[in-house]
Amino acid sequence: MSSIFSDILNQVDEGIIILDETFRILFWNNFMEQATGVSQDEALEKNVLEVLPGLNRNYFIDSLRQALEKDYRPFFSAGMHRGLITDKAEMNVRGSRYKNADYKLIVIECIDVTSQYVRVNQLKEYVRKLSDLNKELREKEKEIARLAYYDKLTEVANRTLFYNIAEKFINNARRKQEKLGLMFIDLDNFKCINDTYGHKVGDEVLVKVAQILTKSVRANDLVARYGGDEFLILLPGLSDSSHYQKVFSRVMDGVNRVQIAQLPLKVALSVGVSIFPDDGSTVDELITKADRAMYQAKSCGGNACVSYGDCPSGGAVPSHILSSIGLTD
Repeated sequence: MSSIFSDILNQVDEGIIILDETFRILFWNNFMEQATGVSQDEALEKNVLEVLPGLNRNYFIDSLRQALEKDYRPFFSAGMHRGLITDKAEMNVRGSRYKNADYKLIVIECIDVTSQYVRVNQLKEYVRKLSDLNKELREKEKEIARLAYYDKLTEVANRTLFYNIAEKFINNARRKQEKLGLMFIDLDNFKCINDTYGHKVGDEVLVKVAQILTKSVRANDLVARYGGDEFLILLPGLSDSSHYQKVFSRVMDGVNRVQIAQLPLKVALSVGVSIFPDDGSTVDELITKADRAMYQAKSCGGNACVSYGDCPSGGAVPSHILSSIGLTD
């Protein structure tokens, strides 16, 4: 429990006990310690019926169970129910449920009859603060996850997330005996853009390219920044080569229209493609093969897409690839 929230509940002039669904004590404030003589260390993690035997009455147990299931709020007056908490003081006892998507809690208030009219809405405020603190914690956890798995600049998946998802995609493709495509994309002239226009413009180019890649693929495809000016696209359920060729065509159509602050810059890129299981059975093998194919595309002058299966061992570029990018008569 939040130390701030614990400090708040330890200052109130009433007993606060927080239980889980099995009646295990999760919180026991200072008031309860002083009223019963049972320290927090002695009470925590124990069943409340063990710590406070006076509560071990059928009607009280049934009331707590109803509170859990139906949001019933039982109230036991000091006049009618003596000795529930302690024989040393007369206390009204009230129960309520706190529920969120993950768990249910029972909050028991033990109010000395001499101060029962003091701050009657205090508990609601404390629960609200706890909810706010939990919400803030969840938001921070989401931000940590975003920083861990997404590229800060482009907001696409980073290398870590790519590997995690790629492994699952490959296992799924292996199980279904399907093909899977991996596109390795490298910006041909990125260093020149950085040197000429500065890193701010270079960053804008990377962001725009990432946006173009994301818009060029299906919802179940994966776009990731591999590092620097290199990106990866994972294409599960690949039917044939026309699939990645269409993606490449859409990417080039978007890249050719990139414009930043009216600067006369032109973005060019080279793409290499590897296929599971033809070119490799692991993520690293597919990346390595796609990287080699990308360099083959770069050797053609850039703005080309080459499959590893079209890369001859001798290094000569097949004529049909040269023709597709206008390098043959």
